[in-house]
Amino acid sequence: MLKYKAQRFGHVYQEVDRFFPSSQLCSETLLPIPMLQNGYDSLGVRFVDCPHCLKLHDRDINVAINIRNEGLRLLPLGTSASAQRGDVRPKFPERKKSTKTEAIPNELGSLHLP
Repeated sequence: MLKYKAQRFGHVYQEVDRFFPSSQLCSETLLPIPMLQNGYDSLGVRFVDCPHCLKLHDRDINVAINIRNEGLRLLPLGTSASAQRGDVRPKFPERKKSTKTEAIPNELGSLHLP
């Protein structure tokens, strides 16, 4: 389902190997966390201390960072070439831009002043 949705909206879909040890590696150093390597990979453990970077990691966030980084590493070079063709964003005819004045940014240094 994710692959279909990504292709439909012009996004890149990259699979990561299901046996990639994303929950056992430190997202800072990419070294194995010994506590998780010694067979104590209980899902009840939500936070782990990494002896390499001396940080306390939330396992869910650590896994998400590791999967994102592995997916980016696996991307073949040249997948972002679509930006040079000019069709980066999909064009939907039902999408309209707002012309109301409150939609125009009113920030210091903004090019759009009310």
